[in-house]
Amino acid sequence: MEDPVRDITTVLKKLVKRPTFQSLANTMRENFTEDCEFYHPYINVGSAMGLRLYSLIFQFALLTVNYQDVLVRDIVYDQKKNIAVVRMTVRTNPWILLWRTVNLQLLTELQLRDTKDEKTGRVLKKIKVQRDYFIRSPLVQAVPILGDIYDSDKLRYIGGEATGAVVRFVQEAYHTLVPAKLRQAVFQFWREFLQIPLFEQSGVSIHKAMD
Repeated sequence: MEDPVRDITTVLKKLVKRPTFQSLANTMRENFTEDCEFYHPYINVGSAMGLRLYSLIFQFALLTVNYQDVLVRDIVYDQKKNIAVVRMTVRTNPWILLWRTVNLQLLTELQLRDTKDEKTGRVLKKIKVQRDYFIRSPLVQAVPILGDIYDSDKLRYIGGEATGAVVRFVQEAYHTLVPAKLRQAVFQFWREFLQIPLFEQSGVSIHKAMD
């Protein structure tokens, strides 16, 4: 990114508007640092695992949450601190829930780092830290034991590493055991019949509008 206010919406669209796994990986390599960090109400990724782990988690979310689109509502950029804050709505249609529309309301903080493009010499901004904010329920936090688990950052790091390890194992086993032609057929089935909500496949639009 050269101009965060201008370019962030384009990057977000590439990340969540029905990307393929390959296009998602390419977008993340282009726009995140190798030692990026990710903080989420349920999963954290530290700089030691960085982009490699975050990419695996994002691919897992792409498959299960089934991102469809994003509506960017506000972008505030502090040039001195190199931080952007984005308020957005992400539309998802998890096929596991029979493509029920779930609109995720997020406030995301992006801490940027200036990097030099080796080919062009231009200074580009990449995402070093991403923090997604949802509202945590104070009632759940107050429940003994359950509240501590719900509010534990350490468990989020463990959850992130465990999720990444499982996804990596499944990916490696899948590519080792499943023939290439069958993998291509499975990909086409997912792309045509799972990623696209059923009501859109039939030509009828009934999803809830994001605005």
